[in-house]
Amino acid sequence: MNTPEDFAAIFDGVRPWAGNVPRGFGVDFVGTFTDARFRVNWGGDPSSIGGRFLQTRLPTVVDPPEEEDHAFEVGNWNGERWFEAVDWFAAARAARDHFVMVTLGAWHGSQAIGSVRALQLVNPMPYKLVAIDPVPENIVCTRLHMANNGIDPDAQWLIPLAISDRNDPLFFALGTREMGSQNCFSTNEKVAREDYLRDFIRTGQTQQALENLLLRGTTGIKKSGTAGETGKEVAPEIKYVSSITLGDVLGPLDVVDYMESDIQESEILVFPPFIDLLKRKVRRIHVGTHGKNVHASLHDLFGQHGWEIVFSYEPESEHHTSLGSFKTGDGVLTVVNPQLLR
Repeated sequence: MNTPEDFAAIFDGVRPWAGNVPRGFGVDFVGTFTDARFRVNWGGDPSSIGGRFLQTRLPTVVDPPEEEDHAFEVGNWNGERWFEAVDWFAAARAARDHFVMVTLGAWHGSQAIGSVRALQLVNPMPYKLVAIDPVPENIVCTRLHMANNGIDPDAQWLIPLAISDRNDPLFFALGTREMGSQNCFSTNEKVAREDYLRDFIRTGQTQQALENLLLRGTTGIKKSGTAGETGKEVAPEIKYVSSITLGDVLGPLDVVDYMESDIQESEILVFPPFIDLLKRKVRRIHVGTHGKNVHASLHDLFGQHGWEIVFSYEPESEHHTSLGSFKTGDGVLTVVNPQLLR
C-alpha cells in the first residue's frame, strides 16, 4: 500500500498532448478538451482561455510551484489528481475485450472521458460509460463534454438520479453549477429532516411546507452559501430527487473495469451495503473521500472484505512519498479486487 513508485512508469510511451486549442477550451495531457464554461464556480472569463497553441505535460505527484501552474488551461494533473490519472491508465491497461467505467457524481463527466482517452491511447477497445448525477445541468454538461470529445452520449448510460443506499426519494440541494458539488448526506439524513420540521413549526410555515411538498416536490428551503472561488452568493433549494443504488447500477453489468466516486461524503452511505456485490463485479475503485473518519471507515471496509488497498491518503492532509510531497483536498482511496484480476 502507498508505494506510488510502483506506478512511476505508468505513463511511459504516452506523449503529452500538444496543439492548437479552440478559444474557450482547455486541454489536458490525454487530449481532452474542456469547455471553460464548465468552470463557472472558479471564476474567470471563459473567452480568455485557449485560442492558441498549448503544450501539456504528464502528471506528477509533486504539486507544481504556483508560477508554473497553468491551472485549467492545460489541465495540470498533480497531487491527488496524479492518482486519478494513474487509475485511468491502470484500469485501461488491465481491460480485456470491452471496457466499462462507472462514475458516481459525474459533474461534467471528466473522469469518464479521461478513462476513455487513456483506453484509446494504450489499449483501444469498445467501451461503455455510466455517469450518475442528480443535477440536471450536470447531465447536460456531461452530454456536451462527451460530444465535444468524439464520444456519442446516446451510446452511453447517463443516469439523472442521486446515488444512495436506498431507493426512497431523498432531499438534495439543487441549483446551478455555480454552487459546486452537493451530497445526499447532509440534506437528507434524519437530523436534517427533523431540523426542517422544527423550522416549519417555529415559523408557522407548516401549511406552506405541505403545499410545497405535495404540489412541487420541494421543501421551499434555500441553502445559502458561496460559489467556489468567485465568492458569489448561491441559494440551492432542497428538493426531492429520485435515487438509485449500486445494486441498481451494477445489476445489468457483468463486470466493471473501473468505478470512480466523488460524492461529497455520501460514499459512507453508498458503498457499505453493496460491498459483496462490488466484489463480484468491480475490478478497480477510486474514491475521493471526504472527512477523515469516512476515509478510515471505507479503508477498513474494503480491507476487511479482501480488497487490495493500493493507495490510501486521508483528506485535507500533507503526505510525503518517494516521488515527492503533496497535499490532499479530497482523500485518495484506490482499491483493486484480486478476485477479478486476470
